[in-house]
Amino acid sequence: MRGDSRSFLLLAADLTCVRCHMAFHFSSAVNFKIATVALLALSTVTLVWFATQPIASEPPEAGKEQSATAPATGKESAADLGRNEIVGHASLRTSNLPMAADGVETSGHFLVRLAGLKDPRQREAAIDELFRQLAGMGPEAALARVAELPDAASRDMAMLSLLGEYSGLSTLEIIKQGNIWRFGAGGALAAHLLESGRISPQQAAEMAKASVDGNRRGELFAEVASKLAATDPAAALALGNDLDGRQHRRFLEEFARSWAESSPTAARQWAAQIADQSTRDAMLSGITQAEIQRSPALAAQNFSAMPPTDAEARADTARSIASSWASNDTVAAMNWAAGLPAESDRAAAQDGIHSTAPIGIGAVLNRNENGLPVVGDLVPGGPASASGALKSGDALMAVTDANGAWVDTRALRMGDLLGMIRGQPNTQVSLQVQSPGSTSPRVITLGRQQVIFRPK
Repeated sequence: MRGDSRSFLLLAADLTCVRCHMAFHFSSAVNFKIATVALLALSTVTLVWFATQPIASEPPEAGKEQSATAPATGKESAADLGRNEIVGHASLRTSNLPMAADGVETSGHFLVRLAGLKDPRQREAAIDELFRQLAGMGPEAALARVAELPDAASRDMAMLSLLGEYSGLSTLEIIKQGNIWRFGAGGALAAHLLESGRISPQQAAEMAKASVDGNRRGELFAEVASKLAATDPAAALALGNDLDGRQHRRFLEEFARSWAESSPTAARQWAAQIADQSTRDAMLSGITQAEIQRSPALAAQNFSAMPPTDAEARADTARSIASSWASNDTVAAMNWAAGLPAESDRAAAQDGIHSTAPIGIGAVLNRNENGLPVVGDLVPGGPASASGALKSGDALMAVTDANGAWVDTRALRMGDLLGMIRGQPNTQVSLQVQSPGSTSPRVITLGRQQVIFRPK
C-alpha cells in the first residue's frame, strides 16, 4: 500500500463515521446509544487496521513514468480507485477542472460532477475535498456554497468537513465531542464558529434556523442567545419567538441559565422587567438553576425576594433549591423552608429536603453481585452510625413491612426498599443483617430520624 494511500484511507475511515452519523441522525434514545457504541467501535477498528498495515514502496519500472491516467491493475485500494474516479484521474488541486479566480472548482461544474458520482464514498470524498478548500475563503463564502448542494445529506457532509477544517479535529474527534449529537452537523458548525468568533450571534441564529430542527433548535438558540444577551437582551429573547410551547419554555430556561452563569445579576435584573408572566417565570427558573450551582443560599435569598408568579413554577423552584441546599447544609435548608409564607411552597421545599436528606437510618445502600443490598457509607450522627449496630459492608437480608412481616430484600427494587426503610420521625424499622464472614444474619431495630448533612 502506498504511503499517500494511507492518508486517504484514514479519511475514508472518518467518512465511514459520517455515514453512521447520517444513518442514526434522528434515532430514538435506544438507537442513539447503539449508534454511538457501534460508531466508536467501527471507527477504532478501522483506524487501527489501516495504521498497522505495512507501507510498501512500488518504484516505477525502469524507463517508464508513472501516469496518473494508468488503468487500474486490481492491486489498488478501493479508496485509491475512488479518488482517481472522483478527480478525473488527477489530483483536484492540479487538475484541469474549471477553476474560479480563487483557485477553487466552480460551483456549476462541481454540481454537475457531483451528480455523476453514484458511489456514496466518491460523493463524500469530493465534497470533503472541495469544502476543506472553501474553508480558507471564510465562513460566509463557504456556507453560500453549502446552500447550493442538492440534498440534506450532502449539506451535512459539507458542514462536517468545514467543522473539521476550522476546528482542526478529525471526524471521529468531532463526533466524540458531542455537539454533532446535540445539534446536528449544521448546528455543531454554528456553535463552533460562534464560540471561535468567526460569526456573530445573529449569523449563528440564521444557521440554526436553516439547518437545525425540533428541540435541538431551541437548545442551540439558547446557546446563541446567551452570547447575544450581553449586548442586546431583547434580540436574544426574540430568537425563541418561532418556538412553540414546551420548546419555547425550554429555550427561555436554558438561555437564562447560560446567561446567569456568566452574569447572574444582569440576568435577574433584566428578567424582573419582563411583563409577560410565563416568560418571566421561565427565565427565573433558569436563573435559579445557575444560582443553585453557585450558592443554594443565594438562590434561596433571591427566590424570597422575587419568586415566580405561577404557583407550580414557584413550588418547583423551591423544591430544587431545598434539595440542593439540604445535601450540604440540611439545617439551613430546613430553617429556610419553614419560613416560606405559602404552604404549597413549604411542602415543596420539604419534599426537596427529603429527597437528599431523608427521614431514615442514615445509610447509603448498594447492590452486590448477588443482588443483596449492602451498606456503604454511614451518615455521621445518623441512627445507624450512632447505634453502632450497622457497619459498612453489612448485607441487608430482610426488612419489616408496615405490618411487621419480614420481606426478602432481593425481591425488592432499590426504590421500594428505601421506601420501607424510610418513614416518619421517631418510628422504628427492623432489619436482618449479615456481616462479612458471618454465617447467619442478626436482627437489629433502628429508630428513624431526619438525616442531617452539615457543612464541611
